[in-house]
Formats: sequence, structure tokens, C-alpha cells
Amino acid sequence: EGRETQRHIRGILRRTMSTSAADVVPDVERGLASSVPAPSEKRALQKKPSYAFTSASPDAAAANDDAIETHLFDIDSLWARESPILVEWRSGRASKRLRGLDPLKEAAMNLLASVRIYFRYLVTAEAWALSLVSVAATLFFILFESRGRRLAANVSWAFISFAIIFPLTNSLNETFKRREHALACLADVKAYLLSYYQAHRDWDWGENGRERLPENHVANVRLVVASLVVDMRDVLTAPSTTRQVHFHTRWGREQKDKIVEMSRDMNGRIAGYFDRMSLAVEELKYAGQPGNEAARMRQYVTYVMRAWENLKNIKKYRTPIATRAFARVYIFVHPIFWGPYYAYLVDGMEGDDAKASAGVAVATTVYACLLSVLTSLAMMGLFNVRYRMEDPFFDAACAFESDARTHSRRETNRKHVGSSQQGVDLIHVAQEFAELLRAVAAEVVDADRNKCGGGPTRSTYPLPRVSGIARVETRAMGDIGNIEKLVV
Repeated sequence: EGRETQRHIRGILRRTMSTSAADVVPDVERGLASSVPAPSEKRALQKKPSYAFTSASPDAAAANDDAIETHLFDIDSLWARESPILVEWRSGRASKRLRGLDPLKEAAMNLLASVRIYFRYLVTAEAWALSLVSVAATLFFILFESRGRRLAANVSWAFISFAIIFPLTNSLNETFKRREHALACLADVKAYLLSYYQAHRDWDWGENGRERLPENHVANVRLVVASLVVDMRDVLTAPSTTRQVHFHTRWGREQKDKIVEMSRDMNGRIAGYFDRMSLAVEELKYAGQPGNEAARMRQYVTYVMRAWENLKNIKKYRTPIATRAFARVYIFVHPIFWGPYYAYLVDGMEGDDAKASAGVAVATTVYACLLSVLTSLAMMGLFNVRYRMEDPFFDAACAFESDARTHSRRETNRKHVGSSQQGVDLIHVAQEFAELLRAVAAEVVDADRNKCGGGPTRSTYPLPRVSGIARVETRAMGDIGNIEKLVV
């Protein structure tokens, strides 16, 4: 009798929950939110769910309204939706037949990727030269004999650890700290610049106080902000002029002077853009904007200026140039002075009792040479990573160096800064600023009451009886194809 009662209660609950808001999900086939049954697991793997409530299509207005009304007081169903990224990832894995071999396959793929990255970053002209020095020094101390004995000694590696490895690892840690600080400053620039522009585009006071603003006010502010962002991008992605070659060679000094002169002009224009942003706030005040809102907008400008000064300093000032020169010289010199250690290893492997066979002699010699090369390349690898991270911003030189390996010069020049895989650990300034410009290019649909641009939409002013904020849409102010290409 108790079981019958429980079954009866579960039946009532199932009938009640079958029409709950949690089961209302977007129509994944049309990309519109409408009241349809929840998709099955198999269907979810094949369709791309949409999180959009609104659509520009007039035919979808009714479906959008229904979806908004359904979810307006039920955000739990929104949270219950599965991420489309996770759906796509699971659909790819579901197509595999031998799931038991997935860990082995992933391990092999990770190893191959690591080997590829190793050779991509480490096989440089300096690496080849260092390998030749290491092999030559090792062979000299193995093959050269004095009074029937090799020049072998168990040389301590304590000096190498103290003079090369420790400074390299410590400076590498500092370069990563510089990158993290640069990322924080870049995030401030993006956040406060977008907030500043949105204030010019959206903020209103009184009864449509924006109607007193001059024509195309928002368009002018948008142009100033976009010009500021473009010059910031060009300054941060300029090729580095603080390398040793720029101070101690004639060619480097000439290149440094030209790039510094162009950067100086860009920084001058950036200062002018900040002046215009300040005057744009005054234009709002002349139209009646309250002082507290104007003060907040000036605070946005101040935060952007402070973050920009930090970014400029990170771009301009580096770790001491003497430490870089010291590390490079010692890495090339150490195989010569530590050659007796590899001869000592060969003596130990061959033994002292009898003359080793030719095969054993060749094997021990090859082993010693390979160990010498690997030791030198490990140091050079640390130095290369540190050298590339010295300037945390992915610049034009990095893009050209990477793309030139697989593309022609003409095709490489057509690519924008930030499209290469070589600078995966660097800050892709172009991508970050393209994301900002895409947001700045967005205009609110139906916000056309005033000649200044922006302001309240027709659905929100005059103040309606029922709010329609969830129905407000934005669209790009024009063609932004070049910007969209870089947005990740």
C-alpha cells in the first residue's frame, strides 16, 4: 500500500514537472529561443545550442517574446543549459570507437607536440653554433692524450649552477611577472576605455538630456577611442630596440633611431587623444550632465592613462643588459672549460684494466658528445625562453620570424600582428585590442532619438509600463571584417 502511494505521488510530480520552465530550452536548429521539448543526449551532440534570446528576424519576434517571458523569473534553467563548447568537445570524443586507448593517444600526441615545440623554439643559429662548440671541445679532450692519458678531470658543476642556471631561472621568473603585470594593465585599458565609451553612448540625465548634445557626438568619441587603441597597438607591437645589437652595432643604432622616432610621434598622438577624451566629458557637462557622473568618466580616463604608462614602461625598460650578455657568453664558453669532465666520463665507462674495443670507444665518445650537446642546449633553451619573454608583447618581428618558416615573404607581410603560433606565450596585443574595438563598434538598435547618437532606445524611453531591457539588441556600426578576423 505504501509503494502504491509512492508511485502515485511520483506520477503526479512527473506530470507537473513536464511543463516546468526548466524544460524550456532554445531551439538549437533555428538558433532561437522557443518552447520545445528538451533535446535528448544524442541530439545535443549534433546540434549547437544558442544562448541568444533575441533575433533580428521579424518572424522570430513571437518566439523571442515567449522565451523571455518563460525565463524572466527562472534563471535556474539558464544555468542548467550545457555549454556549447562542452557539447562540441563531447561530440568529438563520442565518435571515437576505441575509448580505452584515449589516454595513450593523448600522451603520444602531447609528446609529439612537445618535440615539435622544442625544435621550433630551440633550433636556431645560436643553437647550431653552440652544438658545434660542444662537440669540438668534447672530442678534443677525449682524443688528445698526454703521456698516454686523456686530459680528464672530474670538474665540479657548482660554478655552472651558480653562474648560469640560477641567474637564468631567476630572471625567467621575473619576465613572467612582468608579463602578468602587463596583462593586468592591458585589462584595465580595455575595461575602462569601454566603460568610458559606453558612458558617452548610453548615459542620460533628466528627461532625455542628451538631446542638447551636438550632432555625431558619439561617432566622434568612437573615432577618438579607436584611434587611441590603434596607436597603442602600434607602440606595443613595435620591434624591440633595447637589444644589445641596438647599442653596439651601427645597423642596430640606425634602426633604433628610426623606430624610436616613429614611436615618439605615436605617443604624441596618444597624448592628444587623451586631451580630446577630457574635452568630450566637458561637452557632456555643457549639455547638463551631473557633476558626479562627469567625475566618474574622468576617473575612467585617469585609470586608462595610468595603465598605459605602465605598459609603456614595460615595453621600454628591460632587465639589465649586462646579465643577458653575461649569460650568452658563458653558455658558449662553458663547453670548452668543462670538456675534461666528459673525457672523465669516457675513462670511467671504458675502464682502466684493458684497452677498450673500437665499438666501446666509439659508443662512449658519441655518448659524451651527445651529453655535452644536450647540456648546452638545455642552457640555451632557458636563455631563449627568457630572451623571448623579455618583451612580453607579440610584435611584428616575432610574426615575421615565425611565419617566414612556412610562408613566403609576401604572404607574411599580409598577415596582421598576432596571427602566428610562435608567440603563444606572449601577449597578443592586436587580438586583445581587436576585441575592444569590436565592443566599441557596437551600437544599440533603435537608439536614434537624438542627433548626437546613442542614448535611450525607443523601447526604454519614454519609460514603459513593463521593462524590455532583455529585448534590447546591439549591432556593429558598419563593416568590421578586419577587426573580426583577429577576435578569438
